[in-house]
Parts: sequence; C-alpha cells; structure tokens
Amino acid sequence: MKTYHYVLTGLIGLALLLVASPALAQSAETCSFDRNLFVGSEGEDVLCLQVYLNEAGFSVVASGPGSPGSETNRFGNLTKAALADWQEANDVSPANGYFGPISTAAYVELTTEDDAPDSNTDEADGDRSALERRLSDLQEQADALQGQADGDNTDEDADDSDDPENESSDEEESEADQAREAEDLIIEAIEFIEEAEDQIDDSNDDTTIAEDNVADAKEDLFEAVLAYFDGDYEEALEAADDARDNAEDAFEDAGGVTEEDEADDLIDEVEDQLEEAEERIDDADDDGEDVDKAEDLLDEAEDALDEAKDHYDDENYDAAIDAAEDAEDLIDDAIDAIGENEEKEEAEEAIEDAEDAIDDADDAIDDAKDDGDDTDDAEDLLDDAEEKLEDAEDNYDDEDYDDAIDDAEEAEDLADEAIDAL
Repeated sequence: MKTYHYVLTGLIGLALLLVASPALAQSAETCSFDRNLFVGSEGEDVLCLQVYLNEAGFSVVASGPGSPGSETNRFGNLTKAALADWQEANDVSPANGYFGPISTAAYVELTTEDDAPDSNTDEADGDRSALERRLSDLQEQADALQGQADGDNTDEDADDSDDPENESSDEEESEADQAREAEDLIIEAIEFIEEAEDQIDDSNDDTTIAEDNVADAKEDLFEAVLAYFDGDYEEALEAADDARDNAEDAFEDAGGVTEEDEADDLIDEVEDQLEEAEERIDDADDDGEDVDKAEDLLDEAEDALDEAKDHYDDENYDAAIDAAEDAEDLIDDAIDAIGENEEKEEAEEAIEDAEDAIDDADDAIDDAKDDGDDTDDAEDLLDDAEEKLEDAEDNYDDEDYDDAIDDAEEAEDLADEAIDAL
C-alpha cells in the first residue's frame, strides 16, 4: 500500500476541471451493449448501464456501491430492480430486470431520439453532482491512503536503525516511479485541457471539432484518474497521454499555436537573423571597421541557438523558446556593436568641436575684458558650456556615445552664444 504515498496532488484541480463540464467519461450515451445482461453479469457494460439508470432517474441504490457516482461493474439484485422500474416506465415488456434485445432496442431509441435531453440544465446538474460524488469518494480514498502511507513510513523509519535490510524492493520502487510518472502526466493533461478550453473561448471560428476533442480528452482524463486509484499506473499513463493528445488537437483545431510550433518558428526566424547579421559584420569588416566585439557577440548568439535546437530535440519547448530569444537579443547586440565604432568616432569629433568652440569663446571674453566690455553674461554661458563638455566626456567614458554627442553639441552651442553675448 505504500506506493500510494504518491497521491495525486492535483486531484482537486481535476475535480473542478471535470465538474466544469456536464459530460461524464462513463456517460450513458456511450454505452454499447453486445450481449444480454442479468444477475451475475460483470463488465464495463454493466457499469455503463448503472450510470445510465442513475442518470435517468432509476437509482440503483441511494448510497454505497451502485449509487450515483459509485457505480460498479457487477449486476446484482439492486440493478435488476432498478432496470425493472425503467422497463416498466418505458413500456418494455416483460419488465423483469433482464436486459436483452428488447431492452437494448428501447435504450437505443431513448438515447438517440430527437427530443431526448441533450445537455439541458437539469441533466448537466445531475452529471456534475454524480461526478462530484465520485471524485469526493476518490479524494477520501486518497486522504486515507496518504495517512496509511505516512504511518507506514513512520514505522519504517523507526525500524530502519534495527533492520537495515528493511528497504523498498526494486519492484516497489519501480511501481512508485510509475505512480509519480502517472501523476505528472495527469496534471500535464489537465493543463493542456485548460489551455484548449481557453483557446476555444477566444476563437471566432467554428470550434465544433475542437469541442469534441476536448470532450474526448476529459473522458480519457477521467479514465486515467480512475486507473490511478485502482493502482493500474500503466493504464493511467496511457489514458492521460490520450487526454493530452486530444487536448492538444483541440487547441490546434481552435486556432491555437502550440509551444512546439512556436519554438520551431522562432528558431527558424533566429537562424535567418543570424545569417543577416553575419553579412552585415562581414561588410563592416571589409570597410575597415573594428568588428571584434560584434563577432564575439555573434558567437554567443550561435551557441544560444544551438542550445535552443538541443532543447527542441528533447521536446523541452519552453527552454527552447527561452534560448532562442536569448540568441535573438545577442544578435541585436552584435548589430549594435557594428555601429558603435561610427558613434564613437562621431562622439570624439563632437567633443573636439566643443573644446575648440569653448577655447574660442574664452579668448573672445579675454579680449572683451581688455577692452573694458561687460562680459558677465558671456562668462555665465561659457561656464554652462564647460559643464556640458564635462557631461559629454563622462558619457564618452561610459560608452554612451549618443548622449556624449548630444552634450558636446549643446556645449558648442553655448560657447557660440557666449561669443554672441559680447
């Protein structure tokens, strides 16, 4: 029993997800009867019949096995009595609780006739109530098993010091790993279904096919949960995988773009950007520009792109997208680095021009002073020009060449104004 230590942590979320839809995985409308049923019969068709009878208002039993949400695969006297009531209510003769060809024909007619209830409010509420009870039972079972598992672990911890050989066998460990894998896949399927439903809500196109796929995904998911609590982890894995696939199909049918497609498109786009950047760097190199920094950044971009491709091959699409975006940023930095040399030279020239203008203004002020002219306004403007020149030099040292150019040009203008003020 200790393998149930890995109880499905997302069960409450699953309940909310499934109850949000009136469709049941064991809906009576999906029943397929290819044999006669009677007291002593066992099988999925018996389970489906009990679900149908309970939903149709002919409860097998009010509580316990066979009750709504706790149907079984065993045909007993309670099922016989409920079936007889259904037969009598629907003019199936003889109404003796034996499910044969006449009852099968009546069932098919009732569940396929045009005026049969589809998904009206009453039926939807009944379905949700039955499912809530079913999942509530499973939650209680999970809590009980968790408590028992915790007790087992406590006993084991106490005995470990005395009996070092009291460890899980390889078979138990394998089953535990399979249980964890089933949990992860079930939770993943839940997330896929939620994304598909969100996409359907947002879509302006016909979503009939997508909605059908979501319904199939929920049925698969419900089967996966039941199999999980039955300890059939292999079946749980298979059903959860089907649920995920159907949900992904629904997402795409509703116009959604999967992470796989997004990663694939982004990697292709970055590859094109990388080629364009290589060409620009080669051209700049041919023009005699210093492209060392740009080439280093482009090498880093190539490494990031290779990482994105590796993640994509491993089907880790989130990581692939992140790595591709990093490569994209590095490519942009590499292209910016090509133009840095031109900006640097332009900044140097602007600073030199500002220095010359300030020297000219300083000489003009000295000459005006010698002539006895008022130079106060000119000196104030010259002080402002010198401050701006210092800002330009600081920005140049910080490699903020655009700001350095702006400050230097402003310093030159102030120096010219100082001369004009004389």
